[in-house]
Amino acid sequence: MSSSSPGDTARNMASTGMSALRTSSSRILGVVLVITSALLFLVAYITGFIAFELASLISFVLGIALLAVELEPRVRISVAATSTLGYLRAVDSAFAALGITGKATYVPRGGSVKMSMPQEALGTSLEFSPVGGGLYDEIAEQTGDMAGKGYDFFKMWVSKAVADNLSLSEKVEVSRKEETVRVLMERPFVRPLCVDPFVNARVCCRTGCPLAAAMAQALSVSTGRDVKFEDCSYDPQKQHAVTSLTLGRSE
Repeated sequence: MSSSSPGDTARNMASTGMSALRTSSSRILGVVLVITSALLFLVAYITGFIAFELASLISFVLGIALLAVELEPRVRISVAATSTLGYLRAVDSAFAALGITGKATYVPRGGSVKMSMPQEALGTSLEFSPVGGGLYDEIAEQTGDMAGKGYDFFKMWVSKAVADNLSLSEKVEVSRKEETVRVLMERPFVRPLCVDPFVNARVCCRTGCPLAAAMAQALSVSTGRDVKFEDCSYDPQKQHAVTSLTLGRSE
């Protein structure tokens, strides 16, 4: 019976680990590799073969590395979500000073989108840069130009960019019933905002947090239509955020 040398075993384990680093399932793979490490160490102890001991060590190191790759970005991105709270409070104060009380509509303007807010007492509306503009730019870097690509493009590729490429949410599901679009995001990175009393009362029902607003902006760009922000709700037990949007007139 032929057996691989310690060098071959090490190269194979390293190759497997590097491939795993490129996947979106690093947490699961990390746990699997740590468990595999323990089994290989047991085999090495029983058989006395150094190849198994070396493979156990490499498996353990790669498993820990994969877990670190999974955890570090999530810690940092949670801080990024909380850091927007001061900005959202400032925006809310500006709206109050201007007499703005209604919901946002994301309106295509050529190749860009403006956030239109009703000034109901005066019967007018004012336009602002969208609160999710920064996140939208990050999404657009992943999808490429999405202008005029349509609803199906938004449903498939914007969702993929948010969940798989940028890890802003573990999963994104988009559905449509007539002119109403529903965006469900599992464990979105803005969860600290979703449970904040101020954000829940003043932001989630008017403009959307930066992530919800970025999705509304992307839908407006993709379809070339006005997108009215209706509401965003959060289930703390399931850790699901659901954003409701309505498609309006075309550009």
